[in-house]
Amino acid sequence: MKKFISLESLFFTAGILLLFAGCMAKPPVDVAPQVASTEGTYGQPTQPPPPDQKDVIPIAPGPRTLWYFINGYWDWRGQYVWVPGHWRTRPHPGDIWLVGEWMQQTNQVNQTNTVYVWKSGHWRSEAPADKESTDK
Repeated sequence: MKKFISLESLFFTAGILLLFAGCMAKPPVDVAPQVASTEGTYGQPTQPPPPDQKDVIPIAPGPRTLWYFINGYWDWRGQYVWVPGHWRTRPHPGDIWLVGEWMQQTNQVNQTNTVYVWKSGHWRSEAPADKESTDK
């Protein structure tokens, strides 16, 4: 005796599969166009990053005295990849975020090639006179 699958069961199963397939999709990642020979010794980039992208800043999840929006930046993963900005709580009310930056340096191995090194952003209790924050 053969059993037949009902049409309702078939649609239910297909719907569940589509639901879980949507949950597993990865968000798109912005990747900079490739430039020939952009990697130096130890995987450091030899070309500067592209211009920064503009982040769409969502509504703050809490009071601005406690929350701060940190802008996105280009990260090096064998090629430049844009890391979107995000909200983060301040360690202490009034703390200021000093933005990260790509710094041009002479390659320490062969002393001839120029490489770019990422200096991460960090919190500071008071703003230094020579460096501006991006407090919004």
